[in-house]
Amino acid sequence: MPLIDWITVAAQIVNFLILVALLKYLLYGRILSAIDKREQEIARRWKEAECDRALTATELEAARDKNRELDAERDKLLGVVREEVEQYRQELSATVRGEVEQQQVRWAEALQEESAAFLRDLSKRASQEVCTIARRALLDLAGTELEHCIVNYFLARLRQLDADARADMTASLSGGNNAMLVQTAFVLSAEQQHAIAGTLHEQFGPTAEIRFEQSADLICGIALLTDAHKLAWTLRDYLSDLEQDVQQTLDEEIATNRSRRTAPTSAISS
Repeated sequence: MPLIDWITVAAQIVNFLILVALLKYLLYGRILSAIDKREQEIARRWKEAECDRALTATELEAARDKNRELDAERDKLLGVVREEVEQYRQELSATVRGEVEQQQVRWAEALQEESAAFLRDLSKRASQEVCTIARRALLDLAGTELEHCIVNYFLARLRQLDADARADMTASLSGGNNAMLVQTAFVLSAEQQHAIAGTLHEQFGPTAEIRFEQSADLICGIALLTDAHKLAWTLRDYLSDLEQDVQQTLDEEIATNRSRRTAPTSAISS
């Protein structure tokens, strides 16, 4: 028997070809078609994914730009807020500093005013006490010899009157009741009254009526009074001048001390 049955081989080959044809027609074409469709679907999805990725990247970049804009706007707003806060802090500090300085000035002025008032009162009392002591001393020292000197000095002043003063006194006597009043702090002797009357008649005419009067208000002094004029010499005038001089000296010292205290305050305020 032959080893190969060519009829069987031919039949198997035919069957195989038929099977291949059937597979190609019935299965392989569909598989390739499905594969093509799958590839097309994958390609389409890949393209969509690429488009989505590009869109996402664009949106992401836009979002980043927006975030950068927001950050810049935030930094700008924070800068404005910081400037406004700093400006408000400076204004508030300036206001508080001004109020504190004004309060310090008011305190300093009040203290200076109280000090000045105290010193004024003290100076007034001191000057009054000085003059009081001087008056008491002069009253204690007053005597006959001093009174005689006062009368002589008064008569000398009467003789030394200038023409205008003498004319005014004479006119006052002519237009009035032609009376003169001589006041003294002490009792005049008859000789002193006669000397005074003679000098007055010599200066203002012999018809003038002369009266003498003792006054406790005069301190070691003498005064001549008419209806419109007064001629006097008294230690009260000297004491008044002394009191004014003392008061003026104390006021100047107070003003000097006040200016010295004010200078540091002005320097601190500036």
